[in-house]
Amino acid sequence: MHPASGNRRWLVEPLIGIVLVLIWAVGFSTRLVSFVPVRGEMISSTTPYAFALVVGFAAAIALSRVAIGTSLVLVGVLLTAQLLFWPARFSALSWSAYLMLLVFAALVGFYAAGWMRMVAPFVLVLYAVVVSALLVLPRFSATSIDGLINGKHLSTVALIPDLFVCGGVAALITFGFWYLGFRLRLVSPALRSGWDDATSPIISIAQRVLLPLRPVLEPAIAVAFYVLWIIAEAGRSGSSSWPSFPFTLSLLAASIAVARTYPRVAVALPGVVLAIQLFAIPTRFSSTTWPVYFAVLITCLIVSATADRRIRWLSLPIASVYVVVITTLMTVPTLSDGYGWTSWVGAGNSGDNVFKSFVGVLVVGLLLTAAAWFIGFGLRASQLKRAADAKLGATVDELRSAEIDLIVASERDRIAQDVHDIMAHSLAVIIAQADGARFIGPQRPDAISESLERIAASARTSLAEVRMLIESLVEDPDGHSNPTLENLDDLVQRMRGAGLTITVNRFGDPTPLTSGQQLAVYRILQESLTNALKHAGAHSAARLTLDWRGPGLALTVASTGEPRQYPDSNARGHGHCRGIYGMRERARLAGGWLTADVDDEALGGFLVTAFVPTACVVEETTEATEAALLAAEAGSR
Repeated sequence: MHPASGNRRWLVEPLIGIVLVLIWAVGFSTRLVSFVPVRGEMISSTTPYAFALVVGFAAAIALSRVAIGTSLVLVGVLLTAQLLFWPARFSALSWSAYLMLLVFAALVGFYAAGWMRMVAPFVLVLYAVVVSALLVLPRFSATSIDGLINGKHLSTVALIPDLFVCGGVAALITFGFWYLGFRLRLVSPALRSGWDDATSPIISIAQRVLLPLRPVLEPAIAVAFYVLWIIAEAGRSGSSSWPSFPFTLSLLAASIAVARTYPRVAVALPGVVLAIQLFAIPTRFSSTTWPVYFAVLITCLIVSATADRRIRWLSLPIASVYVVVITTLMTVPTLSDGYGWTSWVGAGNSGDNVFKSFVGVLVVGLLLTAAAWFIGFGLRASQLKRAADAKLGATVDELRSAEIDLIVASERDRIAQDVHDIMAHSLAVIIAQADGARFIGPQRPDAISESLERIAASARTSLAEVRMLIESLVEDPDGHSNPTLENLDDLVQRMRGAGLTITVNRFGDPTPLTSGQQLAVYRILQESLTNALKHAGAHSAARLTLDWRGPGLALTVASTGEPRQYPDSNARGHGHCRGIYGMRERARLAGGWLTADVDDEALGGFLVTAFVPTACVVEETTEATEAALLAAEAGSR
């Protein structure tokens, strides 16, 4: 979405960048100094250069939608500046600005397309390694004496293992956020319609490898969390009378491990740790171990993403209570052997400093907790949406298959009805002529030639109509042979020639009918006269009435004759044979109605009555119905 468009969604990313800068500036010690300190003195302060880099990270986030390549280059330039220009490096607290790059990685995964989709994850992993070097190696720290986060004064060679561990973890976390953005992109309906369905080979390989390992993901995170912290704090807990840190660390790691399978236990374990720390001073965390509390955020995220509705909604207020207790343990000096956050950041333990640190840590902690919970909630919603989309796709496929079957069945029924109407009429005429010629041949030899001519004419007509039907099926599935009302006289003459006595009565002046209505009337009369010829027996006769005096055509076919002693299975009065069913359907589709039943007042009588409205009446009815629907809709509004 380009800024020049009328849609303002492109403002989302700039607002995210501004909010992250404000959270970083308020939540951490980021006071600016008006001078560049002497190398080695920049411990807890942030220089204007480092602040400018944070603004640059925010700018990269703001550009992630409209210029993804430019934003990647910008981040690379900023990290290169920190490698080469030491005053631009972060202090022991302000390095948290690197967390903004995780949000940037998710946005890159969400918006990158084409070849950029292939290149972006490798570039992001490279940036993660550079950040790890800036955090671990003393030569890339602001003081060039100790590592930024490990506080170790060692040579670069000695810190290579730490660099590998930190770089690997940072690379995995960065790739995870990129993959999160990529998955959100796939389930976004607004964006998925405009993107191709090609999947990155990296994603395909990752899915094949990681999906079978999904059940052990949370335990693996817990083990990594525990092991990395034990390695980081090795040798620092020797003065304790008992291994308090490994014990409390194991409880928090256990809360991560069981968060998916036993969410209630996972939510309760941090509370157990905090209760122990409130009453047992040796178990409280210090200036180097307080980040262990981030395990509460990880547990909250997993529970929000995987637990049932009740525990999921309870986890947020419970985690918020934990944040209040954690903030108290971290900032109140009496609960931390006279030390606390103010001492850890180099400030005094005055009441004003303690209050400010309490409020700052509490606000940041609550924001991070809410963010973790909502991220988990979003992941769950995304998973449910994918499942719903899969079910919807399966349902749509089934409906499409059923629709195809219905269309095929309807087309077969239409073809069968047309073949029945054409062939039944022609064969009835041919049979009647052949039987007549066979019976009267010995007495009137000259009548045989006349009957054969009529049989040939009926056969040619039937053959022509069948040929037209076949051609219409090939060229146009909706088209077929279309006799009109002008062909009624020919129909009547053929039936009279076949031996059926027909009387035709017409009333009123004909009014226009559509081609479909004329075909319906023709087929109804054809079927009615054919049935009269077939089933009325000897001395069959029919009276045909066409009445145009109403809002349409009212037609009646009344047949009489001597009933056969052994009627066939399709005898009139059955009412459910294909012929009568087809007449009713044709009348209904033409906008009218039809009835057919035995006429008890006449010997061998059968009565067919139908009505087909004229085209103008159909149009007026349709317009009136649409107007009524519009009026009803307007009234409901």
